[in-house]
Amino acid sequence: MTLMYDVVAHLPHRGLEAWKWSDLKSTVEARKPDGLSGPMRPALSTLDGMIIGETKPAEGSDPMTKMASILSGGATKITVPDGAQFDQPLVLRDLRQGNAQIVIEIGKGASLSVVEHHESDAGFVNLDLRYTVREGGSLSRTLISQDGNDVVRYARAHVTLWDGARFNQTLLTFGGAFTRLETRLACMGAVEVDMSGAYLLDGSRHADITHYIDFAAPGSTVRDTVAGVVTDKSRGVFQGKFHVRRPAQQTDAEMRHDALMLSDKAKINAKPELEIYADDVECAHGNTIGQLDEQSLFYMRQRGIPEGQARALLIEAFIAARLGENEDMLALVRDWLESRS
Repeated sequence: MTLMYDVVAHLPHRGLEAWKWSDLKSTVEARKPDGLSGPMRPALSTLDGMIIGETKPAEGSDPMTKMASILSGGATKITVPDGAQFDQPLVLRDLRQGNAQIVIEIGKGASLSVVEHHESDAGFVNLDLRYTVREGGSLSRTLISQDGNDVVRYARAHVTLWDGARFNQTLLTFGGAFTRLETRLACMGAVEVDMSGAYLLDGSRHADITHYIDFAAPGSTVRDTVAGVVTDKSRGVFQGKFHVRRPAQQTDAEMRHDALMLSDKAKINAKPELEIYADDVECAHGNTIGQLDEQSLFYMRQRGIPEGQARALLIEAFIAARLGENEDMLALVRDWLESRS
């Protein structure tokens, strides 16, 4: 009981600027989910040439990292040797109740694709992922979040990129009682980054996508785009920040968030930010929140397309522009649209 009290007492809450739209503490106090103080046992695929073992949990000053460090029972470490290439992705599953740390180190000139399945029926999840991509290496990260209505999930990925590294991320979430998917990048050299994501929320679901990109060296190129759709009484949150330090000259970075509100009871909070200390950069951010284009709907209905189908097609096109050619994700989007038709 004392441990549980200590855990809940130190959870992030709306009084903190970075958590003002996603009150984890109040959600946990109200729902009392299982798994709050226990370890998680993730399952992962094995690839020939990859080294899998255990390591000492990483420590941090924030409460969620401390929880993962203390309550995980040890961190899983995956090492990809220099120059290694794989035909298949590393798949992470069973990211269910409890706390866990996973450390993945990608060697120089190596390449790895990771597919993360964030899926649970109920409970509390605190997952701390730590990726390091050495010089000339590449990481492709695909994250799919399909939780039940009662799941409280916090998943954060720390990604450290060294000179010449490439990072691609595609994310899709349908939210939960509370979902926060946070990605924090440290660009330690001239790197290339392409991040895209989408959230589709109904009922009273909540999803928070938070991105923080820290530029510490010159010459990086970053593209970060997120799209969202909210209806019923759901709530979507996007927070994005580019922190460009003085040495990071010739940084080229763009951030964009666009969302559709399909109900007057739904909510969207968005906060794209730039904090720039270098003077030779090209950085921009944009944010739009609106409804489906009535003129496009009218045009489609005039050609015999039923209104419900027309709306679904417009929403699919809006989301597909962010998910690219990921057919698995697009199939999930279509399933979500069909479930609401």
